[in-house]
Amino acid sequence: MGVIFRNFENSDYNKVCGFLIDLSNDDRTHMNWNWARWEWMFFHPDFDSNLTDKIGLWFNGDDLVGVAIYDHYFGEAFFATKPGFEALKEEILEYTLTNFNNEHGLGIAVNDLDARTLDLLHRWKFVKNDLTENILEITLEKVNLDSITPKGITIKNLDIQNDLYKHQKVLWEGFNNEGPVPTDETSMIKQKVMLSAPNLNPTLHIAAQNENGEYVAYCGLSFSTKTDYAYVEPVCTIPEYRSKGIAKALLSESLKRCYALGAKRAYVISDDPFYKSLGFQQHSHYTFYWHNG
Repeated sequence: MGVIFRNFENSDYNKVCGFLIDLSNDDRTHMNWNWARWEWMFFHPDFDSNLTDKIGLWFNGDDLVGVAIYDHYFGEAFFATKPGFEALKEEILEYTLTNFNNEHGLGIAVNDLDARTLDLLHRWKFVKNDLTENILEITLEKVNLDSITPKGITIKNLDIQNDLYKHQKVLWEGFNNEGPVPTDETSMIKQKVMLSAPNLNPTLHIAAQNENGEYVAYCGLSFSTKTDYAYVEPVCTIPEYRSKGIAKALLSESLKRCYALGAKRAYVISDDPFYKSLGFQQHSHYTFYWHNG
């Protein structure tokens, strides 16, 4: 049966999730792009959903065997094939380069040990860039996930229906955005969409609440029982509550809950000493390669 190309439709969302779950079995080369990153991106306020019909899919019968996906917006992208369909990579790269570049060109992050993809990019005149992505891993059964919640702080599950503004506020201030928290209708609709991701589990997205009922820190983890790993994104604390052990307590609690659900490992795209202090260790490193178009 021949491989057939078509563009993405919203009904393909779970097919892409399944493809990325299968792909993550090869965790040395594709762990920076797994199903949870796809879901986080697809429902993120900064994701340009007007461009989704440009996402490329390659099918062998009903089996999705290759994808080309832009990252939030044009200018960065991800492409991959299932094992056994590597011969498609050149065609998929050509599609990616033709459709996802912007005025600055196109950047693609590749595992430093993925010699086959690196060779392909070099042949297509991609040049190594200074941008990188670092992946840390933690083996949950090997670390102590107990922690002390600081005095005056309560850990609670994210209330998707009622805590929309508090969630917006802790993310805005926790990631050092300047100015007042956006509360216009468009911003709040985007925030609501972010929390509508189909696999979002509120018991793994938890907040630290102070005595005034305000969110002061937030931790989001994604886990699917179709995998054995969790994905950390995002973790933040508002400035005046940092260095008090709150983020550690939140992440430890969420990891403990993932472990109880069956997760054996967790990954985070970061090189921050905070994660290493909890037991995360180096897993893999990705470097961006750039094509100027």
